[in-house]
Amino acid sequence: MNVPQLRFSGFDREWEEQELNELLEFKNGINADKDSYGYGTKFINVLDILNNDYILSDKIIGSVNASEKQLETYAVTYGDMLFLRSSETREDVGICNVYLDQEKSAVFGGFVIRGKKIADYSPFFLKAVLNNSSARNQITSKAGGSTRYNVGQSILSEVTVRVPQIEEQQKISSFFILLNKKIETQQEKIEKLEQFKKGMMQKIFSQELRFKDEDGGEFGEWENKRLGQVAEVIMGQSPKGENYSTDNQNTVLIQGNADMKNGKVIPRIYTSEITKTCLPGDIIMSVRAPVGEIALTDIEACIGRGVCAIRGSMYIYHYLSYFNLIKAWNSLSQGSTFESVNGNDIKTLTIPAPSLKGQEKIADYLTKLEIKAEKEKEKLMVLEEQKKGFMQGMFV
Repeated sequence: MNVPQLRFSGFDREWEEQELNELLEFKNGINADKDSYGYGTKFINVLDILNNDYILSDKIIGSVNASEKQLETYAVTYGDMLFLRSSETREDVGICNVYLDQEKSAVFGGFVIRGKKIADYSPFFLKAVLNNSSARNQITSKAGGSTRYNVGQSILSEVTVRVPQIEEQQKISSFFILLNKKIETQQEKIEKLEQFKKGMMQKIFSQELRFKDEDGGEFGEWENKRLGQVAEVIMGQSPKGENYSTDNQNTVLIQGNADMKNGKVIPRIYTSEITKTCLPGDIIMSVRAPVGEIALTDIEACIGRGVCAIRGSMYIYHYLSYFNLIKAWNSLSQGSTFESVNGNDIKTLTIPAPSLKGQEKIADYLTKLEIKAEKEKEKLMVLEEQKKGFMQGMFV
């Protein structure tokens, strides 16, 4: 039977198969001359499709000076679907989004195909169906191209989707819109926490905000010290290429920014040759492309020449995190092909610091803020996994 694994109670009819040309009328977008962009009517293009859960006029990045005829011919109104016509990757070509603004219209660009709503369907539901595996497989398997992949109106017209009655479509749409709002709210909460932390770091390290000791007194004047005086800096050395491995029985190899995410080391590749090593608790910092990304490691690992290990306190970790946030490494980086810093640059970096007790108090405060943000990120991951599971179970 054409029914999903997960279903709301009260619905038992089979889902019907339809071709997209029964639901949508397709058209390619505007190709205006370069002087026409940057003003005029809101203009939907590639990034609007890729970067939004749904499209509203206020979220659209670009604009174009369009004639009255073009405004009529290329109008995008509530319920219309927008497809990515061309992409460098097969995975992205034909991805769609939906226009849900009921008050304002827009127009669309030449790298976009509009599907004009010509039948009764729940727009958000159809967008979800079209970005699910069955429809995506139909589109990507027929996409043409070598360096770029393309889809046309004829390919989209022949795509078949399975859809329930409109009442069930609306029920599913409402569910996912509510779930998406929860995800958006959680993302906003995380962003606010991170902005608050950044603001507090700015105040702390500029000494605008001073912590007190247990007796309410000052911790004393801060001193400027070189990083090499207060921490051990170990520059990485890459193993030979033939010793790289995907076997997790070997030693984790940390090569650069790709091996770090959200302040943590993410094991990705391994090595049977040990060159330079880091220990649990070390600060890992990328020394090129880009410079200054940091993570705390909880494992012993081999470090390649794209990183260094800094054996120091949590105060140093937070200061380096702040130093990276304000992009201060840019003034020290060197190299024409990619940015880089050397061991001397790192060891001679000036670290402003209060007494050890003051450093501990600052580090403790900032660590608590970081832990709070991490917990909120974990909640976001749970919501995103729930959405993924529902999507897999509710669409046939």
